[in-house]
Amino acid sequence: MEKSLYKTFAQHFMFGNIISPRDFDCPQTLEMFKHHYNAVTAENAMKPVYISSAKGEYNFDEADRIVAWANENDIEVIGHTLVWHGQSAPWLNKNPDGTVLTRAEAKANLEAFIKAYVSRYSGRVYSWDVINEVFRDDAGEFSGDWRSHLRKETDNPRAVGHWYLAYENGAKKELGETGCDYIFDAFYFARRYDPHAVLYCNEYNEEQPIKREAMAQMVEQINADWEKHPHYDGRLLIEGIGMQFHCNHGTDLGLIRQSLERFAKTGARISATELDITFGSEENPATPLTDEQSKQQAEMYHQIFDMFIEFAPHIERVTMWAKDDKQSWRSWGSPVLFDGEGKAKDAFHMIVKSAL
Repeated sequence: MEKSLYKTFAQHFMFGNIISPRDFDCPQTLEMFKHHYNAVTAENAMKPVYISSAKGEYNFDEADRIVAWANENDIEVIGHTLVWHGQSAPWLNKNPDGTVLTRAEAKANLEAFIKAYVSRYSGRVYSWDVINEVFRDDAGEFSGDWRSHLRKETDNPRAVGHWYLAYENGAKKELGETGCDYIFDAFYFARRYDPHAVLYCNEYNEEQPIKREAMAQMVEQINADWEKHPHYDGRLLIEGIGMQFHCNHGTDLGLIRQSLERFAKTGARISATELDITFGSEENPATPLTDEQSKQQAEMYHQIFDMFIEFAPHIERVTMWAKDDKQSWRSWGSPVLFDGEGKAKDAFHMIVKSAL
């Protein structure tokens, strides 16, 4: 078997991948995982809707299985995720007719959900992606205020920021309350009910200048507010910034560097949480890669990992978002380090050289 990825990069950062319940039926997959990775993220099984589909009802079976297996094998668990506009049950922030709850109702549900969820695994989960993809993909220039770039109302029903809308419904503006307060509350509840875990915000397209600055300012502002809170514990409240790193062959690596530089200035840790690099498109798949595409992909991975090593004092973890190309949600782009047969690609061998 190839060199272990997590051992190869041990002096720099943790190295992780995703797992699904079906993987427990394949001993070969589990052995491969234990060989290469020392951090695990549930691809879907720990997302909100799979934990609680109705108020007061919780199903921890699959999450329990993942956490137990990881704990038994000294693999760090990355809890993904608590607050997200996608794959979340309506009861959390909406009425049966689809209208948003009041601020008080939504806050009570947010606390109840986070309490039931994170307290169950307190001390057994290394970190939580507390919020996931809360910012819009805005064009133009940064407004100067991170709050103005949060997901709110939109014509796309799959992108509506229902947490924001619910928290705004009944907000006392004269007291400074706004729809964005759910973010502070989510981190506060996560810290309260699992004080052991590192708390992350997680985002995609994080290299884009508007989203980069919005994320950085949010982290800085909420951490500054936390220092004034009566329950301040001496730690940052938002301790980590998750950069998903869903790249393609045209991704501007210069923008990635700028994001790493900006996020490092916040004082928070950085993780590459969902790394893959696609070639081709869904209309014109690159499966398998041509020899030339394979070399180009390997070179991109090489450059990215060179940056990771350069910024290693700030980087806590790198997680691939598929164990092989066939299992990837972007399989059409042959995006990860192993091909559809589980064979190490040029990209694998190139990043191993980066660590030497």
